[in-house]
Amino acid sequence: MKKKLDLPFEYFFLPEDMPSFVKTGNTLTVLDFVGMVLCTDGSIELTNDVGTYKVNHGELFFYMPSAFLHIGYISQNFRCIVLKTTMGYILPIVNRVMDIRTQLYLRNHPQVKLDERQAEDIYRLLISMHERMETESHSDVNDKQRIILTELIKSIAETFFFEVLNICIADLPADEQRGDRNDTVFHNFMISLSYNYRKERNVAFYAAEQCLSYSYFSDIIKQKSGMTALRWINDSVISDARHILEYTNVSIKEIADRLNFPTQSFFGKYFKQYVGISPKEYRRRIRLRDGTVPAKETLVKVNADQIYKV
Repeated sequence: MKKKLDLPFEYFFLPEDMPSFVKTGNTLTVLDFVGMVLCTDGSIELTNDVGTYKVNHGELFFYMPSAFLHIGYISQNFRCIVLKTTMGYILPIVNRVMDIRTQLYLRNHPQVKLDERQAEDIYRLLISMHERMETESHSDVNDKQRIILTELIKSIAETFFFEVLNICIADLPADEQRGDRNDTVFHNFMISLSYNYRKERNVAFYAAEQCLSYSYFSDIIKQKSGMTALRWINDSVISDARHILEYTNVSIKEIADRLNFPTQSFFGKYFKQYVGISPKEYRRRIRLRDGTVPAKETLVKVNADQIYKV
């Protein structure tokens, strides 16, 4: 039996690979990895915690860990290629060419409009790399050759990712300049928060990450953003909870578990403290306002190993 290469990334051609996934109303929850979507035909409307984006033919869209993607309108001729990879693989590549400020800018501006030549180049590189992966994964080679082939394809992938990053950097506004030390502290906090808010709601955790005292760290965050670090943390948790309540039928208990609250009751009190009403009441009002109730569970949970319907 031939073994597949052990690669830290996967391809999906949608909707062919997963027709049930590309459906209006589905919500993608992204855990522990990043993904890149290249729209090759038609268009799709995607909503995350930053905004709503209409991704058209020849455009790129990036999604990040611990984020929601809600699928809105989909054109009948929609087609795309999705390349997903782990944070452990992509972050060292990104860190070699981008500072934290630039990374945060791209996180908050996930849609990249490509000109015709760029779109063709990205598509050609994706297809070429995928074909090489498919060929080598099913080749009859020994273990030593398989190790070499794995590293070879990973190096090809690095070239591809650098090509994409080059396009992204070239598209940055002219005023995206390197900040001072306090800017770096704030942007490091923003990056860490986006990965850790489901597990860590204590300001001391984020201060310790940067080897700063609680009070000094808190002063920097307040000075740079006008909001306290605790407010940033709470807003991230509440935003996540709102998305789950609005777009899925996941139970309140499961939401509490996903956000690492000790009990459903504790989560309910936390939510009501910041929103003013209970999670159950919030969901009821949203459904009444929109006049829609999902007919079935539409949450698609994705981790580094598999994609499956809940």
